[in-house]
Amino acid sequence: MKINILDCTLRDGGYINDWAFTNSQINNILNSLKQSKIDIIECGYLNNKKGRSNHSTLFDTTNTADSFINNIKTQKKVVMINFGDYDIDLLPNCKDTLIDGIRVAFHKKDLNEALDTSIKIANKGYEVYFQPMVTKNYTDLEFLSLIEKVNKTDFYAFYIVDSFGSMELEEFQRYMILADNNLKKEINLGYHSHNNMQLAFSNAINMCKFNFKRDIIIDSSIYGVGRGAGNLNSELITGYLNNTTKTSYDIIPLLEVIDQFLSDLIKEKPWGFSPAQYLSASFNCHPNYATHLINKNTNHIVGVKKILENIPKEKRLSFDKELIEKLYINSLLENKTSVQNKIDLGKSKNILLVASGKSVQEYRYIIDTKKKENYILIALNHIPDFSCDYYFFSNQKRFDEFSKDIDQKRTIITSNIFTTSDIPTVLEFSKLVFVDNVFIKNVAIVAINFLISKGIKKVEIVGLDGYKINSKNYHYKETSVIHDNSSLIEENNIIANGLKVLEKNIIIELLTPSEFKKDIALRILGVIPARYKSSRFEGKPLCIIKDIPMIKRTYTQASQSKLLTKLVVATDSTKIKKYCQSQNIPVVMTSEDCLTGTDRIAQVSQSEHYDLYVNIQGDEPVIDPISIDEIVSDYKTYGDKYVAYNLYKKISTNDEIKADTIIKTIVNEKDELIYMSRLGIPFNKSKKEPTFKKQVCVYGFTKKALELFSSRDKTLNETHEDIEILRFLDMGYKVKMRETTVDSIAVDIPEDVKKVEEFLDKKGLK
Repeated sequence: MKINILDCTLRDGGYINDWAFTNSQINNILNSLKQSKIDIIECGYLNNKKGRSNHSTLFDTTNTADSFINNIKTQKKVVMINFGDYDIDLLPNCKDTLIDGIRVAFHKKDLNEALDTSIKIANKGYEVYFQPMVTKNYTDLEFLSLIEKVNKTDFYAFYIVDSFGSMELEEFQRYMILADNNLKKEINLGYHSHNNMQLAFSNAINMCKFNFKRDIIIDSSIYGVGRGAGNLNSELITGYLNNTTKTSYDIIPLLEVIDQFLSDLIKEKPWGFSPAQYLSASFNCHPNYATHLINKNTNHIVGVKKILENIPKEKRLSFDKELIEKLYINSLLENKTSVQNKIDLGKSKNILLVASGKSVQEYRYIIDTKKKENYILIALNHIPDFSCDYYFFSNQKRFDEFSKDIDQKRTIITSNIFTTSDIPTVLEFSKLVFVDNVFIKNVAIVAINFLISKGIKKVEIVGLDGYKINSKNYHYKETSVIHDNSSLIEENNIIANGLKVLEKNIIIELLTPSEFKKDIALRILGVIPARYKSSRFEGKPLCIIKDIPMIKRTYTQASQSKLLTKLVVATDSTKIKKYCQSQNIPVVMTSEDCLTGTDRIAQVSQSEHYDLYVNIQGDEPVIDPISIDEIVSDYKTYGDKYVAYNLYKKISTNDEIKADTIIKTIVNEKDELIYMSRLGIPFNKSKKEPTFKKQVCVYGFTKKALELFSSRDKTLNETHEDIEILRFLDMGYKVKMRETTVDSIAVDIPEDVKKVEEFLDKKGLK
């Protein structure tokens, strides 16, 4: 009896990284397996249904696989075909490829068709490895019948496949005995197991000790890499054989693969033993059932176990997402605690929901501001390191995690949570968890639904960051982490859709950075800075232009923008404030210490929380509102990719190029700002006539931009040029520019008033 090790790192391991091995990684792993003297090397999948990228072990043709294995001479090379994933008519004869064998994996329902397909493959000269997945799904009589059919073929190997990693020794031995006593001796017996209950190694050792009438094949992978619980470790089984038989596998090249590649991969996309895999094996059900429930991150293991118990036996072998989702929802809708609603928030109260995202810490000052403004603070599924008025829980795991620190009188829970504590407010979960008949368990959605039921018209939220892939998602220490990226993406999409629907019934304002800002109406604040004590024109905002003060003209023009949520004047002057109030113009008082208009807007942003702040120059009384909308449109396209947004216009006269009051702009091919200067840049050393561009002084600032701006003094280039926006470039941040065709007239000195009046006369305006 000869024991052969078949390594499936590049095939079964591909479930971890979607088979996205680089060409270098493929070659390095193959070379390591060659050096280690592994008997059979599995190179990947043959699959012409999905197509193939340049770097993958999902091969669309045998030629692609051949390009990697042409230097492996002494070991057998195989690929796997999942039944139905490859057109066998396109498969070349074995003599025309470097591949020696093909493994055919199939489910019980496809047995006869898979058998016919495998015979066709064998007739083309390949060694066929016949693999009935979930072997324990076959009764003894069915297993013997299967062997009888295989005996009529010339297959190279027949397999015992423990797909769910749940075969204990006695059961495994029974299948081994049945196979060895009934399979014709020319056919090798193989064993492939997942490691849900950590049985792969012990069963493999038992197989090695068994006195078979034939050669055997044991599947393994380096570091046990494979989906879910993973596989038998190649380095362990080869080490065992070296110690107990006369084999001479070289373990070091396998360990080098772990050190150079797999040790990083397992941190990014973990595999191996887990409670989910154990539960799957114990119930003999598809591992995706338990994984699906674990990734919900709402139930303890006991709750997961109860749901798995309710899966009908006939449904356990194949994953049915619709079924498990229905069972999961039904389990949550059960009332674990009696409903009693004694809370009265008051319809006129301002509400701030404090979700658990990392931004809570970074933007703590917003929360502090709201507390001073007497907002009702409601923490969601956690207890932050500052006091809140209420603590709202809809997640059993989170409630249990924080329950010892909860003030019961200020706690709100939903009825799906079990507790023996006397919580005064228990809400009917089933009435809060559906949005347009879609089940959404996210606590923010549940809480917003509750507020709507109480007649609240507006809610502000901090910390609703959205799930980020491969990142810490909470501002407190996480006791459990979801590693499945597809689950995180799916959850984000569900929450986003829920917010869109709920926004029809309540104003939702996200005050901190969030994945969901693009999904709800953006809040854009237009700010007109108005300083009374201008060194060159004192009282400029109130100067009269054709019987109307300039600040009113600017406000009237800017208010025609279709994209501003709100428009305010920001001033340090009581005279300007009184005038604005007399004209019903919203006004915000700022400090006299503001050195620039941007500083003034930064101060406004401390109390007015918006997604974008548009700086509208108070001394441009004929500003075209289109320029404001152009800034906002760019922000809607690019969001927080840029900290600031600005406009430029082509210069048409030499006087403008030479004037140091006109700021010239240089942008790159992406319309990103490179530099601004009062000089006539770019300097032209070529024979080609340059295009000069001037800045149009309408700015869009994110909250981050304003924080950055006010966090430090003027930078060097900003000081030299006296151009505020250069501060961002000097600090290493990107500014998005946009070409515009509109222009304006700035009132810098008293003589400029006449220019504006002439413009109005020319246009026939009052």
